[in-house]
Amino acid sequence: MANDEKLREAAKVALTECLAVKEGERVLIITNLGGDVFEICQEMFQQTKALKARPVMVVQEDKDNFTFADPAVLDAIRGEPDVIIAICRGRIGKDPYGMQIGYVGRDEKKHTHIYDKVLDGDKRCRSFWSPSCTREIFERGVAIDYQLLRKNARNLKEKMDAGKEVRVTSPGGTDLKFSIEGRNGHYDDGDFTLPGQGGNLPTGEVYVSPANGTAEGVIVFDGTVDLDTYAERPDSPVRVRFESGYAVEITGKETARKLNDLLDRSAAMAREKGLLEAERNTRHLGELGIGLNPNAIMSCNVLEDEKVGGTVHFAIGMNLENDAHALIHLDCLVLRPDVFIDGEMVMKDGKLLV
Repeated sequence: MANDEKLREAAKVALTECLAVKEGERVLIITNLGGDVFEICQEMFQQTKALKARPVMVVQEDKDNFTFADPAVLDAIRGEPDVIIAICRGRIGKDPYGMQIGYVGRDEKKHTHIYDKVLDGDKRCRSFWSPSCTREIFERGVAIDYQLLRKNARNLKEKMDAGKEVRVTSPGGTDLKFSIEGRNGHYDDGDFTLPGQGGNLPTGEVYVSPANGTAEGVIVFDGTVDLDTYAERPDSPVRVRFESGYAVEITGKETARKLNDLLDRSAAMAREKGLLEAERNTRHLGELGIGLNPNAIMSCNVLEDEKVGGTVHFAIGMNLENDAHALIHLDCLVLRPDVFIDGEMVMKDGKLLV
């Protein structure tokens, strides 16, 4: 299949099987100028038109975790389109009003970004986001067997929902325990067909936020390490020791130094803005995710790498339950893990057992 045909097919799958876009719906596409992300979004625009929906594409400069979104982007989201697609080289960018004052959604929760309010709080739209996606990753990872993926994801989520404690070990030296009591598992399975649903494309992970302050032990990151604007395979495994839910020591070589410096920078930015909670949670353990995408390979792109079957990833920083805010969320991989929920092994050497 020619490259253009592969991209066309992936775009069609994203719009029909994942988003179920209908005639007449308003579809907002957010991207940056040039490169793979712009090419993907051009194809998404064309395929949206072919479905007789109403696409609008907003292009802004590249953003990261430390810069603000363009006001035109935030205004477009406030317009509450039926579908929001974000394929940018980095992030959409921070929302200054959301950070300083915040939005209260129909769920009566406070949200720090208009995107989160419209999607999660008000359930006005459905969405997918693909930060730093390449054509190769999009073409490879989007057109998959969603029926099998969704079966595996739901089985694993059920185990998490019923569980109280998770332990993860690995040949690289990881040995970490944390509570998930009162938490629910979530899955990113590409089903974004109803208002309020959203996630990554490529998709394929099950994740849970550890109960705040409960993580104890060591994580050794021997797969991809997220450094916000890029990711890398570590020059030497990065060893992170956790006490009472927080990373208290990071050791290794150059990659470990970069990770530590990035966390210091995030904490300093939060402190300068008077966001004491965000400063405190910069080194908090925010997520455990289990990769399930059969086509994903380790490409030093976190969007794809965190979906790789046979791996788990942990996020340092913000969690996904809106009760541990931070300015950063860094997903880093552990290879060949064993995962236990309440003592029952659900993954052995990276192989899913449920």
